[in-house]
Amino acid sequence: MDQVRQEKARRTRGRLLEAGAELFDRSGYAGATLGEIAAAAGVTKGALYFHFTSKEELAGAVFAQAERSLRAACGSRRTATSPLQALIDAGHWLADALGSDPLIRAAFRLGREGDWQCTGGSGPGSGAGPASDSGAGPGSGPAPGSGPGSTDPHGFHGFHGFHGVWAGITGDLLAAARRAGELRGRPDAPGPGPDTLVVTAACGLEVVLADGCPPEERARRVGALWDWLLPCLVPPGAVGGYRTGPPALGPA
Repeated sequence: MDQVRQEKARRTRGRLLEAGAELFDRSGYAGATLGEIAAAAGVTKGALYFHFTSKEELAGAVFAQAERSLRAACGSRRTATSPLQALIDAGHWLADALGSDPLIRAAFRLGREGDWQCTGGSGPGSGAGPASDSGAGPGSGPAPGSGPGSTDPHGFHGFHGFHGVWAGITGDLLAAARRAGELRGRPDAPGPGPDTLVVTAACGLEVVLADGCPPEERARRVGALWDWLLPCLVPPGAVGGYRTGPPALGPA
């Protein structure tokens, strides 16, 4: 019986995360209410409060789940190929996720909105006082995404929220590519110019791909970005060793 209850609770929590992501993506943090989220998940408001004590806690859980998905996707690609190819493939994964996964879209929107974020921290999180159902102010829960990688170890201080998470992952993969000798220049002498260019371009994918374009167009845009970037990053003659299209279109 305990296992049955645990499985039911797990499914309910999953539905709440999905419904919360859909509403946060559609209406923003302030516009989404707990009543609407509970109704969309097919549960009572009391059941919602059993899993999440506030709207901020639910938003933090959405953000954290999206971060776990992004890190898992990038990690699996990094172990299967070179760091630079993994970065290219991660961009294609993100393009697909922006079209199909409301958790990823919601995390980007939550990261852009400042009414629930901690202005003094490295990621979205706690403010002063509990959040109301109407989203009138920031809450007091722990900062989602405040673990390793949510800080800014590469010095890209202009990126915050989920863009900051993605920028950190991009910087990590670039640093690994440099250590592996994939990039121009000495492995121990990173240049801020190329890194800043790549991270800025990668973070801009969320804006460029947010217009509802079809999957084929998303893949084309990501591939076109890397067709331009690769000759600036890798030694002469090495461009042909990388695939700029999505993994399904060619060998890794």
